[in-house]
Amino acid sequence: MEKSKLFKQRLFRIHIASGVIFSIIMYIAIFFGVFAILLPYIKTWEKPSRHIDSNINIYKIDYNYMIEEALKTENFPKNNILVSLPGRMGDPAVTISHRFTQPIAFNPTTKEKLNNETKEQSHLAEFLNELHYGAPLKVIGRVSFGFVAIGTMVLIITGLILITLFKFSNKGKNQQAVFSKIHVKVFTWLFVPFLLITLSGAVMNVGLISSAPMSQMLTKGEAKTIDAVVGTVLFPQSKPVKKVNKEVSMKPLNELLQIANQINPQLTFKVVKLINWKDETARVEIEGYNPYKPFLNGGIFNKPTITLNAHTGELIENQKVLDKTWPVFVAEALFFLHFLFGIDIFSRIAVAIMMALCAIAIGFAMMLYLEKKAKKYENKITFYDGIGKFSLASMIGIIPSTGALFILQWALPFDLEDRVIWQQGIFYNIWLATLFWSFYRINSYQAAKEFFFIGGITFILAPIFHNIYSGFTFFELLSISNIFAVDLTLFIFGLLQLYISKKLPKSRAEAKFFWIQK
Repeated sequence: MEKSKLFKQRLFRIHIASGVIFSIIMYIAIFFGVFAILLPYIKTWEKPSRHIDSNINIYKIDYNYMIEEALKTENFPKNNILVSLPGRMGDPAVTISHRFTQPIAFNPTTKEKLNNETKEQSHLAEFLNELHYGAPLKVIGRVSFGFVAIGTMVLIITGLILITLFKFSNKGKNQQAVFSKIHVKVFTWLFVPFLLITLSGAVMNVGLISSAPMSQMLTKGEAKTIDAVVGTVLFPQSKPVKKVNKEVSMKPLNELLQIANQINPQLTFKVVKLINWKDETARVEIEGYNPYKPFLNGGIFNKPTITLNAHTGELIENQKVLDKTWPVFVAEALFFLHFLFGIDIFSRIAVAIMMALCAIAIGFAMMLYLEKKAKKYENKITFYDGIGKFSLASMIGIIPSTGALFILQWALPFDLEDRVIWQQGIFYNIWLATLFWSFYRINSYQAAKEFFFIGGITFILAPIFHNIYSGFTFFELLSISNIFAVDLTLFIFGLLQLYISKKLPKSRAEAKFFWIQK
């Protein structure tokens, strides 16, 4: 009995210690991860050139005209051209690109060449995604976030064991019991998706960073990257098709897409690769995603393709989802768990809500820990006060600074020099200011109310600034469903924060009764 009791105590302490060490960074990763889940829609919202109707029939677009216009561009390559179809990664435009040139975008309805914003002009969605895995801190950030994901696995495992051993009743009547109940309940129901997403994130961050030195060790210095070791399996290269330098007419690309659809109607087409365009040997490789076989295709390693003769439309090759080997399926499934390739908006929203609930549960776990320490060291200034203030700025102060990012996306002129640097710099400064304010405000509950209030205002102002400075009227934006959906989500999120700001208790004494009543 004594050994069993000692084991439970040590396990509980491991869980608490790991939680204090990893929870803040994990919260930040999940917070920005929710935005990363909705990345395709934010990328469309942030760019004026993408404010076009996304409900386009890809089989009725004049792609050949756009290809000819792109080829007229000086120094644009003539071979291995990529044509991204409307809907790929939420982008409603037709984009023609090559690995060595800047992409050229077209309005699929009017065939008008679009002002394709560069990374120096618009980088909001990608920046939110980079914050999700610590990219702004380069290798240090990625390794740190990766090891935090590994540490979170320890938290999940120890938490499940504790739930099994202790069988929490969740019937307490005090403030600590309420915090514990919320934390335990959320992760009891959501530990499976949280575990899978965290595991895949840990493998990608730590695994990919460590792959280079591991490759050198395994090959005794011959291979410097993982691609050199497993690239032939994961990325098999097709033999180059030799030109005969005989120019022939190309079949309209929309007709080739229709032929491909007849061959495999299950595929949702994403990208077309043009090989030897206008030559007698010309062919098109049409990449797609099979929604009936999720986890196995459509991401990075397994892209089902239909290869057609670009001159006659004859089938050359039909590579299906299950034609690959099992290592490809394992790698594809791992990345699918994290990037959610090809899934619809409703599934993305469901995953985003689940991850948001996990972030809230982490927040309540930290509040539970701090409440216990505050009760133990009442009326004394201790090290735990610093942790509390830092947690306040990291977990709640992050909200108004993120809201400012969305406002600045439209408040700053797109032709402003160093526009993205200004935007990101203001974001970091506002976030840092919330840390200073957390220490300045002795009453942390009051500071939290103020952060939620300011956050609510910023997120409500974001769609208003969008409406004013985007160059589109409210009714024009209303007619573009995917753009209006982002505006509406930001506005509702802002209102939710204002509601939380109003309902939160003003002090610790008031909080004791507030949480019990709720």
